[in-house]
Amino acid sequence: MPMSEPDTRRALEADAIEHVVTELTARYPSVDATRVRGIVEDEARRLVGNPVRDYVPSLVAHAADERLRQEGEPIHAGAGDPGGPVLASEDDLDPLEVERREREQHAGFLFGDLGGGSV
Repeated sequence: MPMSEPDTRRALEADAIEHVVTELTARYPSVDATRVRGIVEDEARRLVGNPVRDYVPSLVAHAADERLRQEGEPIHAGAGDPGGPVLASEDDLDPLEVERREREQHAGFLFGDLGGGSV
């Protein structure tokens, strides 16, 4: 028997929230994975009564990321990748480039990028 539309939406939302846990656990290796999951679940519970569910995973990801920044330093996607981009120190960069890199940290599918690059 196929799932109803509300059941399908709930399942997709649950999968997206699980993806948030996975992504933030990788991004904050200095924070215990159980703590990351707890923060994400706490942020998801805050939005339980919200009738508009389309953006819940993005809102949860953003709020959890902000809370985790208080507990640990995020790693960057290219960190540890020998084939990744060469990073200059922020002292050597133009202020606009520093701002662009800050925005880029929040880019990605869960932060509004649908695959076309940074926001």
